[in-house]
Amino acid sequence: HSDPQSYAIGIKELWEIDPSRHTPGLALHSAGWPLDPDTYGGAFMYHAEDNKVYCGFVIGLGYENPYLFPFEEFQRWKTHPRIKWYFTDDNGNVNAKRISYGARAITAGGIMALPKT
Repeated sequence: HSDPQSYAIGIKELWEIDPSRHTPGLALHSAGWPLDPDTYGGAFMYHAEDNKVYCGFVIGLGYENPYLFPFEEFQRWKTHPRIKWYFTDDNGNVNAKRISYGARAITAGGIMALPKT
């Protein structure tokens, strides 16, 4: 038997940030905000080498709000003071450069949510 199938959309960006805001190996995770309590999802930020940062947002595709736009929620997540700090200078001006981006549908239920074939 398998668990019910569950899918999400994952959005990821690669940024180059100011060396003074970079900590190689740092991993940040969040859950919930900016999503409403009935929508599951979360975000991550991983500091790689050479002042590179991977950040991403995952949102379950079972959301009921027809006006919810996952990309806009991802952008809103980056406005949180704890996250925004990595992308801005001391005056609040963006001083980071987005290098690449992408999105895809992903299975959110793990291996047990995949049908046996």
